[in-house]
Amino acid sequence: MSEVFKLYGVTVEDLNAYLLKSGVKYRLSSSVNGIKVTFDYSNLEESFVYSFLSNFTLKYQKNIYAESDETLANQLIKIAKLRNIKIKTAESFTGGSIASELTAISGASQVFYEGIVAYSNQAKINRLNVSEKTIETYGAVSSQTASEMCSGLIDGSETLAISTTGIAGPSSDESGQPVGLCYIAVGSESKIKVFKHNFSGTREQITKQGKYAAIFHAVMALRSSDFDI
Repeated sequence: MSEVFKLYGVTVEDLNAYLLKSGVKYRLSSSVNGIKVTFDYSNLEESFVYSFLSNFTLKYQKNIYAESDETLANQLIKIAKLRNIKIKTAESFTGGSIASELTAISGASQVFYEGIVAYSNQAKINRLNVSEKTIETYGAVSSQTASEMCSGLIDGSETLAISTTGIAGPSSDESGQPVGLCYIAVGSESKIKVFKHNFSGTREQITKQGKYAAIFHAVMALRSSDFDI
């Protein structure tokens, strides 16, 4: 008997360190969609497997996004379909790549409503109703701006909104904030959560990390019992 889990936001080294002591056979493989771990329960007692899985899922509850071999985008589209939720995106530094990743999934048209690339400050103000004062006070790359970008997409109780703003590099903007700093917001009519990240690498690498992190946060929001949507 075998079982597959997909995780994001954890390292292979961390998983190896934990699993080496578990007594369970496993295989790890890493990709842009995180880590796939396959467990082999051959010759193990059912009670032992149950205890192991309870501990494993508890330890990595903030990282496990699927109990099957699926990509982040596939998982988000699947959950949105099951819950009859429409997805909207407002992207700055990710440049529409989140929308592209999601619409590459067959059947995404059932749940993906729209994607806006509000790259300039004025576009954020005009298209998403971000306050000019918010940008002047906190900057375009801030948790406040990410939250208002997200809020500007929400128009009903069945909407899941995703927004991104950040500095992809290779150099910073006039704010002087570090390259790789980004804010990702995921929200519904009742709640908006903002996540801060400090990515590293080339412009392309930072953009990709932002894309997949945003999709991961959206998946986990829909999987969460305390995210009211």
